[in-house]
Amino acid sequence: MHTISKRKLIKTSAALAIGTALSVFAAPHAFAQSTKIVYQTYLDPNNSKDPRSAAQTKMIDAFQAKNPDVKIEVLVDSTGATASRAIKSGSQTPDVIRVTGQGVAEFVATGNLLQLDDLVKKEGIPDDDWLLPLSNARMDGKLFVIPQDFRIPILFYRKSMLEKAGVTPPKTWDEVCAMGAKFGQSDIIPFAVPLGATGGLGGAQALGEFLLSTMLPEQAGQYFTSDGKIAFSKESFIKAAETIKGFYTKCNVTPLRSAQMGFNELHDALRSGGAASAVFGLYRYKTVQSQLGGDDLAWAPAPAYSANDKQTVYSYNIGINKKSVNQDAAWNFVKFMVSPEAQALAAEGGEVVSRKSAYNAPYFQSDAGKDQKQWSELVIQRGQTMTYTPIITNYHTILGKAFQRMVLKDGSPADAYDELIKRYDAALAKAQ
Repeated sequence: MHTISKRKLIKTSAALAIGTALSVFAAPHAFAQSTKIVYQTYLDPNNSKDPRSAAQTKMIDAFQAKNPDVKIEVLVDSTGATASRAIKSGSQTPDVIRVTGQGVAEFVATGNLLQLDDLVKKEGIPDDDWLLPLSNARMDGKLFVIPQDFRIPILFYRKSMLEKAGVTPPKTWDEVCAMGAKFGQSDIIPFAVPLGATGGLGGAQALGEFLLSTMLPEQAGQYFTSDGKIAFSKESFIKAAETIKGFYTKCNVTPLRSAQMGFNELHDALRSGGAASAVFGLYRYKTVQSQLGGDDLAWAPAPAYSANDKQTVYSYNIGINKKSVNQDAAWNFVKFMVSPEAQALAAEGGEVVSRKSAYNAPYFQSDAGKDQKQWSELVIQRGQTMTYTPIITNYHTILGKAFQRMVLKDGSPADAYDELIKRYDAALAKAQ
């Protein structure tokens, strides 16, 4: 396995094109050479501190042991921007990409993702051997990506802080609001709300991912239409905006200074004890836990309007570049990476892997896999998937600014909604 930098991607594509042309004149033995697959991922194989990277390396090594004629070259692309540019431009590489569920619509809109329905059917990959049915990953009835994991928001909390305030982990937004009075005047943020833009793929991603992607569609509702139009109602937006604004004002559970918090600040506040609780990503739980040390960090299902409401989940998905000249080898790699065997290896890195049958692996019978097993059950019980806009970064930017103005300048939820609709519709029209 090799890694390549972003700057080498263009050179790789050019070399591949030249190599294809020259192969016409190659000697017969040239066809016995290895096929190279460029695999784009945000996980760096050289990062010894990330257990997910180590698990990815195990998966790739296992594939190459079974397929010695295929060599995997890893393209480390932490933000996904390189893959996005390559797919939009119709480049032949990377051959295989990883993309978040929030970004799938953007990639599909390029027309350069390979449709996988016939391949999945041919291989007999079952629809029901997933935490949520594989059919949920389809867009307009077509399958372009396959989920490798599932990510559901959870409540992170510091046990000692909640116990001192006489608070149990809140199950509803009303219970979150009540925390303010119990904590009283304190430098500790009882419940941190992220409105800022740091640490995500762009815009106020943490706000959208952890709170609004569930609050705005509400239960069994829609977030966006397949062509990117807003599908949630004005009423649900105002309800969510009033709830979140209330956390800063009447509830007094998060101070105005926290309005700039994004992924990074929220992470640091939970680690340092600046915040007693927050809805955050389960994929960061073990990292915060290890940084904190001891057993003061705990988790619970995320609060909602009602205690058993569905929560919006998303996945990191794997797909194939339609322009790849190595589609057969790419499919063999993708097929392996979502197999129960590979998924069991991925789980060792801390992921809530997507295949149900992978949870039969011995790892999930150990203490190390206990939380992930419980999170997988939470996904099955309370998970719901949504269609996202193809301009998700623009949407999160507009959303975050509207909420910040509403909170910091005491604006109304109705004005925030009007601002969102006006700016988002203009951005969508420009993108189309």
